[in-house]
Amino acid sequence: MKISKKELISIIQDTETYTTPKVELEQYCIDANSAVDIIYFAGFEFNDITDCIIFDLGAGTGRLSIASAFFKPNFILSIDVDWYSLQVLKKNVEDLDLNGVIFPICADINFFEIKSSFLPKDVKITTIMNPPFGVQRKAADRIFLEKAFSFSDVVYSIHLAGKKVQKFISNYIKKFHWTINYMLPFKMQLERSFEFHTQKTKRIDVNIYRFIKN
Repeated sequence: MKISKKELISIIQDTETYTTPKVELEQYCIDANSAVDIIYFAGFEFNDITDCIIFDLGAGTGRLSIASAFFKPNFILSIDVDWYSLQVLKKNVEDLDLNGVIFPICADINFFEIKSSFLPKDVKITTIMNPPFGVQRKAADRIFLEKAFSFSDVVYSIHLAGKKVQKFISNYIKKFHWTINYMLPFKMQLERSFEFHTQKTKRIDVNIYRFIKN
């Protein structure tokens, strides 16, 4: 990759974000440093982006998708239920001239289906996602994992830290015949998005999981 990490953070920082985030969708914009750190984790440490097909489920305004694009994937499908978020993502993509790499798709993850038989057999399918934590709607992240497991070869997903959450995820994914290959403890910075947020920024403890098939 010809771009430095510092340059990529600057690019992501300059992208447009939510203007009116929806609390029911737990829409918040991942900070640029975290987005780039996560993509470097997947793309540099494990080489799971270059020449791969990338899915970004719950893509929002596209920071993970855009950061992934600089690791030269085959292409990226950015899925989100919110049409307005995808318009912001689309503008970011156009501003960065990434139209031939990132393809926004408006779809409800509950009804999003893609058969692995329609995907190339000789290309790795990687899903990198920041699903809702389930604060507003309990277990909201489960459908994201289930969908990702149905067509991916490797999955990266961000979840709240804690032994209880880790134990649940470890047990939950077994029924899909997946396992935790690596878990990276991480501090993610959230910017104030809603009126009930009392702090301008807040750092939260999360785990970035790398899941693989058994």
